[in-house]
Amino acid sequence: MKKSLLLVLLCLLSVSMIFGAGAKEEEAVEITGPVTIEFWHAMGGARIDLIQGIVDDFMKANPNITVEVQYTGSYGDTLNKTKAAAKAGNAPAVFHSFDVGTLQLVHSGIITPIGDIEEWDPINWDDFFAPVRSYYTISGKHYSMPFNSSTPLLYYNKSLFEKAGLDPEKPPVTFDEVVAVSRKLKAALPELKAPITWNLHSWYFEQFNCLADAPLVNENNGREGELPTEAIFNGAAAQEILEWWTGMEKEGLFLDVGPGWANHRAAFGSGEVAMVMSSSSDVNQLTGLLKEKGWEMGTGYIPRAAGAKGGVAIGGGSLWLSNGHSDEELLAALKLVKYISSDEPQMAWHKGTGYFPVRKTAMEKLEAEGWFVENPNFLVAFNQLLDSPPTNNTAGALMGTFPEVRDLIQTGIQKVYAGDMSVKEMLDDAAAKASVTYKEWNELIQ
Repeated sequence: MKKSLLLVLLCLLSVSMIFGAGAKEEEAVEITGPVTIEFWHAMGGARIDLIQGIVDDFMKANPNITVEVQYTGSYGDTLNKTKAAAKAGNAPAVFHSFDVGTLQLVHSGIITPIGDIEEWDPINWDDFFAPVRSYYTISGKHYSMPFNSSTPLLYYNKSLFEKAGLDPEKPPVTFDEVVAVSRKLKAALPELKAPITWNLHSWYFEQFNCLADAPLVNENNGREGELPTEAIFNGAAAQEILEWWTGMEKEGLFLDVGPGWANHRAAFGSGEVAMVMSSSSDVNQLTGLLKEKGWEMGTGYIPRAAGAKGGVAIGGGSLWLSNGHSDEELLAALKLVKYISSDEPQMAWHKGTGYFPVRKTAMEKLEAEGWFVENPNFLVAFNQLLDSPPTNNTAGALMGTFPEVRDLIQTGIQKVYAGDMSVKEMLDDAAAKASVTYKEWNELIQ
């Protein structure tokens, strides 16, 4: 009996040695000496200094971490430069990318998901607003840190509304109301080039589909199941959206200012139009432009088709960690993005831009100090997001070739403007071409 017991104990000891039972636990990751990391971002203009100030505060609180900050151009430029740097083995530890690059980055092989290392410096994800957090969460894993989140808003010139005999406290809320208000503005204010404008960008088309709770791709808008294989943004909801959009252009109610993010703001600021749709991050800039002219600005939710029951999806970008770095560098990168998403930096970022804070506690502090009472236009985007029901469609579509698909849609809209295609023809053509890009991309990564 004793011999049998001894054999059992020896076997258990052998098993424990083989499988590591009783071995020294993996040591926690710590920063033991000076660490230098790079941070590449896509926020130009006055936002360069704003981001640098936030990072400077981080370095003061973490004197063993040096962060070299660099503005690397647009979202697309920054993503391409990061990919090239990763290929060369010198990618920045932290880089900034737009929302529509999410699925591409998840399968890129160049990133370290935050969910893989967040235990090193735990993050209270419950403190983040659900629509913001959910966009960058796939199959339960957090891939990047929300940073500059926005929604589109309808901005309108209250002073011109009053001059045209319209109620300055009632912006239009439906497609039909936009047309009716635009016709009144056009009749009353012949000095306008057109009553309304926004830049040629697929983002608005995508948001209007979200408002209709309509998916852009199969596989539950790319959020469940397999990778999306088929574009389905050519249905009845999309047709109604573009018939309204291009119909206003044909009637002279809409000013075509082309792509980019400057001409539509300038047209609104100069009084060439009385309404503009743009990012909520433009609140500061557009308020200032109208104030220079002695005009008052109002904001409203972006319009929707009558009866649409959906909501908006977040736009903007998030902060990603690249791979190929030491554990200490990754921990420094994690600490940096966690700090940037914390209350004080998010409050400063919101006040300086119009992007809304990603954390509930930051919003609560802004409310407590009376910020939104004095600046009500800053609150509209936040309310618009919270009023959006949580669905796979309002979470935002995921597709590996999103930037390319946006180009297809934007080119198609120009063809409708020119009378070269009908809305239905354009949507069917763009959807067919988009589906081909999905197939090619899926084959490439599998």
